[in-house]
Amino acid sequence: MLTRSPLPSDREQLVEIISQGAGFRPQEIAIAIELLDAALARAEGNTYEALVAVDDASGQLTGYACFGATPMTDATFDLYWLVVGAGARGRGLGAALFAAVVSALAGRAKLIRVETSSLEGQGGARRFYEKIGFKLVGEIPGFYREGDDLLTFAKVL
Repeated sequence: MLTRSPLPSDREQLVEIISQGAGFRPQEIAIAIELLDAALARAEGNTYEALVAVDDASGQLTGYACFGATPMTDATFDLYWLVVGAGARGRGLGAALFAAVVSALAGRAKLIRVETSSLEGQGGARRFYEKIGFKLVGEIPGFYREGDDLLTFAKVL
């Protein structure tokens, strides 16, 4: 797997990958696409950064991560989205893509934070983040809706 910054020509394929997200609701997909567009625009004052995963052999995009500096902090970043295409899941690409994010943040970040739903991927998101070294640091019951809690994870770099 190779990683690189996304190009405007990647947008259609990235929208498809985001839309395949494990259990993402239509509103979540819309916000993820909004952040993708902001990262692609690279406008002045834009704090969103992104990386894409590219299959070595085929050149096809297989994943996407969007992250950015957390306002009012010295060296904390938020991981907004990390998604791997449906056909590429289960091969360690999510962990490899996150490792590329960490590499891109070397010297800038001391802490990465991520928020997710307790229902995301039927608990798969929680297992994934814990597997790559995040710790659960907060939980708000019923945050999104009844039975759907907000989980906040953090990883010290």
